[in-house]
Amino acid sequence: MRADVRPATGRQARRGRNRERDGRMTTLGRVIVTVLVIAVLVSLTVLAAHLLQTSEEKGKAGPPAAPPVAKTPASIAGPGPVAAAPKEGSAAEAGKTASAPPAKAPAEEPGKAAKPGEAAPPPPPPMSASPGDAKTEEAMAMVRDRPFEAQKRLSEALRAGLAGAQAGQVREALRGLADKLQLSDRRAPDDTYSKAYEVASGDSLIAIGQRFLIPYELVMKLNRMSSTSIAAGQTLKLIQGPIHVEILKGRKDLQVWLDKVCLRVYPVAIGADNKTPEGTFVVKNKLKDPPYQPQHKPKSEFRASGAPDNPLGSRWIDIGNHYGIHGTIDPTSIGRDVSEGCIRMHNKDVEELYDMVVTGASKVIIRP
Repeated sequence: MRADVRPATGRQARRGRNRERDGRMTTLGRVIVTVLVIAVLVSLTVLAAHLLQTSEEKGKAGPPAAPPVAKTPASIAGPGPVAAAPKEGSAAEAGKTASAPPAKAPAEEPGKAAKPGEAAPPPPPPMSASPGDAKTEEAMAMVRDRPFEAQKRLSEALRAGLAGAQAGQVREALRGLADKLQLSDRRAPDDTYSKAYEVASGDSLIAIGQRFLIPYELVMKLNRMSSTSIAAGQTLKLIQGPIHVEILKGRKDLQVWLDKVCLRVYPVAIGADNKTPEGTFVVKNKLKDPPYQPQHKPKSEFRASGAPDNPLGSRWIDIGNHYGIHGTIDPTSIGRDVSEGCIRMHNKDVEELYDMVVTGASKVIIRP
């Protein structure tokens, strides 16, 4: 017997359509998720393959090459050769090169080419061996025609620093120029330090020297005078002082300066064990043929004025605190560090200096 088939109602039809739609959406979602998973897996596979290939290439290539050395002034004239780059593929050698201290460079002959892998040797130094040398040749050429200009330039060169034979030539040139200009009995027209003075009634050499801040002994030398007698209306050659002294302990030099020109350079002896003080002092007193009584020594060390074994020689220029510039009975000591702190000079030199510095005005500057 055939069963009855009932037509579907409206509600049942809607339920069926919903089930069909849900089934289709579920299937689409599954497809999308599957595609995404496959895409992610493919991407990861490609990335892993790329990383593996890169790692293999790096392993084959070995350690990276050393960067090129820049040719800076420090590297060109450095203390030693530039280290060679490590050999390719040798990590141990690369580590040794990085940790090893730099080797000292052997002495290079001037103009010798550098070996491969070494820094180029520094160029040979210029002919000028000291800062003052550059000014010297031009100044020496002026001595005959422009002596005052030459004197100023040579004085600048001396102050800048000279060495070797040229230093001796400059000292001698300055001595000759001072004898021709400031320390002669004639007044050169371009010498601004020399003065012409007309003696007034009541003048004396001591008073004139005090007015110009120079010793009266220097006034007599400048004018070739054998006595201190002067007359009103008489014209005298003078220089405007004071004259100062600079002592360079390192060079064992005593320089005599009139403003910006150097008149003399004398060799001296200084204190042993750096006993000679440094600084600026003023001439406090001057003595001819001084007696000798050393500090902190017995009276038996005393030597009378003019005694042949008096170690102070013929002159004493006091700069304070028991220090002074004096002569010596041992000329072989000049140029050495032998005194107890005073400045020793040859007797003839200290006698000349004595007549140029003035008590209370001339400075004594002692430098290292």
